[in-house]
Amino acid sequence: MIEIKNLKVLFKTFAMPFEDYNFKKNRVTFVKGRNGSGKTTLLKSLANLIEYEGVINIDGEVTYNSQEAVLFNRSVYENIIYPIKIRNLDISQYTKTIDYYCKVLDISHLLTNNAHKISSGEKMKVSIVRSIIFNPDIVLLDEPTTHLDLESIDELTILIKKLKDKITFVIVSHNQKFIDDLLDEEYHLGGNYVFSKINR
Repeated sequence: MIEIKNLKVLFKTFAMPFEDYNFKKNRVTFVKGRNGSGKTTLLKSLANLIEYEGVINIDGEVTYNSQEAVLFNRSVYENIIYPIKIRNLDISQYTKTIDYYCKVLDISHLLTNNAHKISSGEKMKVSIVRSIIFNPDIVLLDEPTTHLDLESIDELTILIKKLKDKITFVIVSHNQKFIDDLLDEEYHLGGNYVFSKINR
């Protein structure tokens, strides 16, 4: 599903290499490692958001959800349907799915609210629904539980369990219960950087 080989991200004064790995289809893989070991860097590489060297082979469409939700200054509903609209898909075909996801994550009552005027936890939920609404093959979640209370984390866990038969998840998280409830595979980063002068 996702294969990385000889992957390396170059910064100004050091290179961050990653061990070769195959992320399995329809699994929940957690990327683990100490602070600064490159967890977010890896996800951004997989999403093709930063430059890298080496090989990333991905079978399917990927979406990346960052640590801090980035939402438009529009309604929650308009934020959720954005990826549907830009793909010229029929929004009416997704109405039941939108209703279901919003119900599971308890944000149905927010659909007409301005997305900039809801709480940080609610913003994260909206961002997650937006990431999965168009049925991508792979979803990359970077610290999705950061702003969520315990009940909301349980709701997200339930949703991911229901979706993993059709979506592959690669997740960075420090929430051990969340990890224990969902873990299928683990990719551990050791932070073995190569420091040198790099000419860019």
